[in-house]
Amino acid sequence: MEKDLRNIVLLIPQRIKNLFNLGRTYLVGGAIRDFLLQKAFFDFDFVIPKDEFAFVSAKLENENLKYILLNREMFPLYRVFLDHFTFDFTYYEDIESDVQKRDFTINAIYLNLGNLEIISHPSSFDDIKNGLLRVCSGNSIKDDPVRFMRAFRFLSQYQLKIEENTKNIIKDSKDLYFGVKRERARVELLKFLKNNTDNIKNALMQVFDDFDFSFASRIRYGENLPELQKNLNKDSKYIDLLKAYFLRCKYPQFLFGLTEKELEYIKFMDVMVGADFKSLFEAFYRKKNKFEFLLLNIVANFDEEEIKKYIEVVRAWRKTKIKFSEVEMFARVNNISISDAYKEVLKGEFKKIYENICHS
Repeated sequence: MEKDLRNIVLLIPQRIKNLFNLGRTYLVGGAIRDFLLQKAFFDFDFVIPKDEFAFVSAKLENENLKYILLNREMFPLYRVFLDHFTFDFTYYEDIESDVQKRDFTINAIYLNLGNLEIISHPSSFDDIKNGLLRVCSGNSIKDDPVRFMRAFRFLSQYQLKIEENTKNIIKDSKDLYFGVKRERARVELLKFLKNNTDNIKNALMQVFDDFDFSFASRIRYGENLPELQKNLNKDSKYIDLLKAYFLRCKYPQFLFGLTEKELEYIKFMDVMVGADFKSLFEAFYRKKNKFEFLLLNIVANFDEEEIKKYIEVVRAWRKTKIKFSEVEMFARVNNISISDAYKEVLKGEFKKIYENICHS
């Protein structure tokens, strides 16, 4: 396994290799992990000596490479985008101690780009081989609490088992997670929510064995609705919010990092919408330009045996068009405003659809 790892160096563009003293530069983390697991990857993480880190921006500019500087205060990191890959650069003071500062052993394998020397946590290769998630040290989560959510992401994404001490550390660290910057929390949360329901369930129940997953069938139903597979934001889908809605019932950590816009959908799923025509119509009319609000509410709250029927109703409502001439005539006859007339005409058409589907 160690021998095969050296082939990964061939994948690094020469423009990136030109930046640093290769004998003092190490490739570490996800690229190595995924290479060994024979999984696709698009990110390379490098660590360079601290005394060279101050010159990174100048070297990147000399190579005409565009970059951004992230986490200036706590974990400064230069990020470069090149040839569909992402290249991140941070620094180390001492490689041996840096190993202990990594999050999990599966990410604590270092490959020297000059002499191809491999340095790793003692458990790294065995844990990758055995599919085991283990912290590098007892302070791994405390040092950077975003790793709390990252642990669930790795457990679900790679279908790992969790080492017992790591399990206890994660459970004890859940409240520390709220001290993380929301932007960092959001990245890890959304990556976790991208996993399928069964893998999410497996990850959570390994740590929180009392987690009630009776809602799993609702999420699976939602996963099959094309409307919920659409993007709400560039990095989140509506189905992600359905998952977060249920997970936060026990642990609010699984909402932390969502935007105000995304939290609006979570709040609306808490609104009790009845299956009777009046309640359903009023909810639809209130959110008529945001159909997904009501769709999420139905999947989250309606009787599971009737979800399909009511989704059919609101889908038909969404396609219904009202002629303005009918609205004008209704307004004149009833001496009401155009907006009130529009709502009443719409209600009449919707009632026919509702009765036809629900009572046929």
